[in-house]
Amino acid sequence: MKSIALASAALALVAAASAQTLYTPTRTVADQKIALRGWGSGLIAQADDYANDGSYSLRVSTRNFFQGGIVTFGSPVDLSGAFGDKNNLLTFAFSMPETTTSASGGGGKPGSNGNAGDPGDPLGGGQRGGQVGGGVSGGSAPTLSSTATLRNLRMIVTTTDGMKSEAYIPIRTSADPKAWRNVAIPLSAINGFARTNKTVQSVAFSGDATAVFFVGDLKIANDATPISGDIRPADEFNVGIGQEVEFSGRGFGGATVLKYAWDFDSADGIQEDAVGVAVKRRFRKAGTFTVTLTIGDSFGIKPAATRTVKVTVNP
Repeated sequence: MKSIALASAALALVAAASAQTLYTPTRTVADQKIALRGWGSGLIAQADDYANDGSYSLRVSTRNFFQGGIVTFGSPVDLSGAFGDKNNLLTFAFSMPETTTSASGGGGKPGSNGNAGDPGDPLGGGQRGGQVGGGVSGGSAPTLSSTATLRNLRMIVTTTDGMKSEAYIPIRTSADPKAWRNVAIPLSAINGFARTNKTVQSVAFSGDATAVFFVGDLKIANDATPISGDIRPADEFNVGIGQEVEFSGRGFGGATVLKYAWDFDSADGIQEDAVGVAVKRRFRKAGTFTVTLTIGDSFGIKPAATRTVKVTVNP
């Protein structure tokens, strides 16, 4: 616990020293020369009743990967200098309340039909997305209920050279559905970003299910925190044949999105038998087995950490 606390403090200092801000929740979007508009039937608006650090956040309503909200920067952000370091992440605070939330617009106009390369299909010419900003940003939006079914976010980055790149970012719900948490992706893991001029004009957000979520900030931060973690149970133990055992992992990697992969018998090589923070297993034959937990970077940037525990299965 002490090492994790020290690592967290070190990460905070590094992030504070190297952060490059695209959107801050301490000022209005108007003050930051940021424009918000809906995409498809999704909506986005500034919210002043739900915030993490500061007084504001961005409320996004989505139904699928092709409906959400677009954040356009009046002063494009040059990330060419940050791109060279693989530890630089595009990170944002994220929250998805479980309670029903009504999303209202921010006074924008209906969007126009999607052009080639609009967020409907950033890499394939806008054939899938229908209308970009097709929902009216002003007025009240349908009430949507945010649930734990939202598992992945889609982010589309448009640069000033007219090129688009995208990322699909896994998120994990926390024990407290109202809690804010950091979501991040390495700049080098954004598909297609390397081919752009890396000067960001806009960022679009959507999700893989009907939901309302909030974005608390959007910035670049450097995070070289190594991946570490624990496995539970941590000590060797005995079970009977067919007895169900629950294993769980706890990982830490700064803002890195972690993946938990389990192998239940190292004798035949380390394989991915199950995935998840917590998994259950029944051992069907007697013997001693080494269970291996691999805590890895979902985007493959940082080296993974492994933890093992021996299980003796009695006949």
